[in-house]
Amino acid sequence: MKGDLMQRFATLAPTLTLLWAGVALGGNIIAAPAKFQVQSLTTAELLQVGRAQFAWLGIAELAIAAGLIVVLLFGRVRLTWTLAVAVVLLAVQQFIWQPALEARSDLIATGGTPEESHLHLIFVVAEFAKFLLLISAGHVLLARHSRNEQPH
Repeated sequence: MKGDLMQRFATLAPTLTLLWAGVALGGNIIAAPAKFQVQSLTTAELLQVGRAQFAWLGIAELAIAAGLIVVLLFGRVRLTWTLAVAVVLLAVQQFIWQPALEARSDLIATGGTPEESHLHLIFVVAEFAKFLLLISAGHVLLARHSRNEQPH
């Protein structure tokens, strides 16, 4: 019974990792720049939409990452370095960079001009890196799981 439960947890590891990659791709990489194609919205409105979008995506990503940590612990699945880096990147994005970007967007939305910064570009590059790290981690976890499923 205990081994069966651990096997179910182990099955979830690649599934949650690839789900997280899909959320990052769809929400952060595709939808984020796509909203700026809507010409009927003002910059202030677009920034409000973006703020809500990133808040909800952050909640989803943090929930998936937390679920993954539980799965890794209870399924006794070995952590990949790519997944570890993706989790660290998520934490930096959500708790350090995102608040700074929100402050910049608030200033822009109220007609102010923020100081020049490369933080947005850094965030975007980190997002692409996180996506690639998650795809790699999902592949490794899936391969490990497949090897463990093979009859010995």
